[in-house]
Amino acid sequence: MLDRIRDAWHVLRGYAAAQDSRASSWAASGGSAAAEVGAAAPTVARRARDAVRNDPYAARIVDLWTGNAVGAGITTRWPDKPHAEAWRRWSDSTACDAEGRLDLYGLQALVMRAVVESGECFVRLLPADITPANPIGLRLQVLESDHLDTARQGVIEGVPTLQGIGLGEAGEPVGYWLHRVHPGASWVLPGGATWLSSQRVAARDVLHIYRKRRPGQLRDVSWLAPVLTRLRDLGDYEAALLMKAKIEACLAAVVSEDGDDAMTGPASGLLRDAQGRTVESFEPGMILYRRGMGSVEVVNPSGGGSHAAFARRALEASAVGSGLTYDQVAGDLTQANYSSLRAGKIEFRRLCEQVQYGMLIPMLVRPIAERFHAQGALLGLWGAEVPEGLSHVPPAHEMIDPLKDTTALIAQVRAGFVPQPEAVGAFGYDFRQVVEMIREANALLDEAGISLDTDPRRVAKSGAAQDAAQMAAVEIAATGAAAPPREAPAQG
Repeated sequence: MLDRIRDAWHVLRGYAAAQDSRASSWAASGGSAAAEVGAAAPTVARRARDAVRNDPYAARIVDLWTGNAVGAGITTRWPDKPHAEAWRRWSDSTACDAEGRLDLYGLQALVMRAVVESGECFVRLLPADITPANPIGLRLQVLESDHLDTARQGVIEGVPTLQGIGLGEAGEPVGYWLHRVHPGASWVLPGGATWLSSQRVAARDVLHIYRKRRPGQLRDVSWLAPVLTRLRDLGDYEAALLMKAKIEACLAAVVSEDGDDAMTGPASGLLRDAQGRTVESFEPGMILYRRGMGSVEVVNPSGGGSHAAFARRALEASAVGSGLTYDQVAGDLTQANYSSLRAGKIEFRRLCEQVQYGMLIPMLVRPIAERFHAQGALLGLWGAEVPEGLSHVPPAHEMIDPLKDTTALIAQVRAGFVPQPEAVGAFGYDFRQVVEMIREANALLDEAGISLDTDPRRVAKSGAAQDAAQMAAVEIAATGAAAPPREAPAQG
C-alpha cells in the first residue's frame, strides 16, 4: 500500500502545475461547471457590457464574432415549395420578431451578440396572429441573460431547480424561471408586474443559446472573460500615456522679475500668471511670473519612448483569448502577407464552424425550423413529417485570394477530393437551387440566342467554340429531339 502511495506521489510531482513552490498559492476551485458559472456570470456580464460600450477592442471582438458566425444570416433550405414559400414570407419580414423590428437574420445576429457579450441568451417562442407575413402564427422574443431568475433554487413545484432552471431526471432543462421585465428596467408592466415577478416557462417554449464547454454545464460566462482584465489594463496604460504626453507638450516660460522686493516680498517663490493668479498646473504655451533675480527660464519636459511593443503584446493576448487573430482585433496588417493571413484564417474558420454547427444551428436555427414546421402542420399547411433534405447553410467565408482559392477549389472538385455540392455550399448556396438557377439562366440565354464565353456548353475554357459534336449534344439535351443517324463511312 505504501509503495502505491509513493508511486502516485511521484507521478503527481511530475507535473509542474501540481508541485509546490509558486503553485502553492494557486487556490484552484473544485466546483462544478454550474456552480462556478453561476457565481461569476452576472459580474462578468456587467463588466463585459461596460467594456463593449467603452472599449473599442471589446466592441470589435463582439462585432467580429457576430459578423463571421452569422453574417447576413444562417439560411434554412426547404426541399419543397410550400415550406420554402411560407418560410420566405416569415423569415424575410419583421413579423417573426415579437418587437416587430428585425427579420429572422437580424434576430440571429442579435442573439450572437448577446452570447458573446453576456455568455448566454434566451429566445421565447410565442404565438402570434396569422397574417400573410406570418402564415404559421409564430414570433420570437430575444431576452438577455438577466431575465433568468437565478434566485430560484431548490425543489420548486416539485421540480429540482438550479439557478432558475428546472431539471429533469437526466439533468435536462424542463423549465425556465424568467422575469417578465429586465431587472435593470425602471418601469412596470400593466397589472403591477415588476422584475421581482418571474414565471416558469416550459423548456419547449424557450431556446437557451450558450457555448457548452464542460459536461453538466447549464450556463456560460461572457466570451470576453479571459481578456477583460488585459483590455482594461491596456486602456489604463494608454490613458496614463495620454496624460504623460499632455505633460510633455507643456512648453512654458518662467519670467523672474527683478526688483527691490524681489527676494523679500510676499510669496516670492510662487508662480503667477499675467493677472497675478497663483498657478499650480502647466498648460502648453504658458508664460509664468515670479519674484526673484531677473531671468527667463524655459520649461520643456522631456519625451518618453514608444509603447507600441506593449500594446501589440496585449492585443495579441486578447486576440488569442477571444479566439480571433491579431490582425482582426487590431486592424493591423503591416506585417501580414498571403501565407500568414491564410494560415490564421484557416484556424479561425474551423473555430467559427464549430460555433455555427455546435451552437447556433442545434440550439437556435434548427429548433426554430422544427417549431415552424410543427405549427404549419397543425394548421394543415403540410404533413406532420419533416421533409427530407432540410438543410441549414451558414454564410460563406470570403476568399483571401479569389484567383488562387478558386483555382485550388476547381482542382479539388475535378480530382474528386471535394464533391461539387460541398463546393457550392462553401459559398453559402444550396446545390439544388444552384442547379435550378443555372437551368433557368441557360434556358433564357438560349431563347434569346445569346452565347456567353462563360457557358461551357458552347465555349471551351480556352475561349474557342466547342466542336460540332458537343454543340449537337447540347441542342439534343435542350430540345429533347432524337440524335440524327450517322452516315456510314464510304467503302474503299
